[in-house]
Amino acid sequence: MNNFHPIFIFYGDDLMRIKIALALMSAIFMMYWALMLISYIRYLLITTLNLSFIGFINLMSIISFLGSVLFLVETRKVLPRWYLAVPLCISLFILVIVNLWIIYSGRELLSDQIGIAETLVMLFMALLSPFSALVFLSMDRHPDSMNAYLAVSYVESMLSMLLLFFTLSGLSHSLSRGGPTFDAVVAFQAFYWCFVMPVIGICFLVRAITYRNPGNVLSPVTVKPTQN
Repeated sequence: MNNFHPIFIFYGDDLMRIKIALALMSAIFMMYWALMLISYIRYLLITTLNLSFIGFINLMSIISFLGSVLFLVETRKVLPRWYLAVPLCISLFILVIVNLWIIYSGRELLSDQIGIAETLVMLFMALLSPFSALVFLSMDRHPDSMNAYLAVSYVESMLSMLLLFFTLSGLSHSLSRGGPTFDAVVAFQAFYWCFVMPVIGICFLVRAITYRNPGNVLSPVTVKPTQN
């Protein structure tokens, strides 16, 4: 007599968690577009939403940080170079801490004079681009080529470093005239937030949609029927 004992071990949840992690990691990069969308919806609904700019940055930072932690936990099972995502996770964690520092000190990023905390925010925001390139590199050829993502992230990283240089130069110049303010670097930061970061965010979202597990490591496993 033949007994059919199918045993299915589904790992789809693992694949979905990696996709969710990549989508969450895009949050901080899409922050400015998301803020504009929320502001537009608020305008249409004629309602108020009491959320400061630095508070919104911190909310998106927390979302991305949680996504990066989830990404590290899940990709350790399937990616040999998962550790390349660690710098992005650490930078997001530091960004969350510094943002909390600014919030609890009662300061506002866009209005007050720029101190150490505000400078650190802009520094680590700029570092997110090259660290994102490392995340894409960790997924290279597993099983898809990441050439397009890497090319985009490399260009965006160079732009972020260039804008960071101009930002620090602007702060240094304004410091010599009494005290650095956000007005001295608003053009550089606005370009970075509006154009550079969203491109990387879109790359994360596209990768979340297209991600496949390497070598079908997480494919369903079926045990063949046994015979008695």
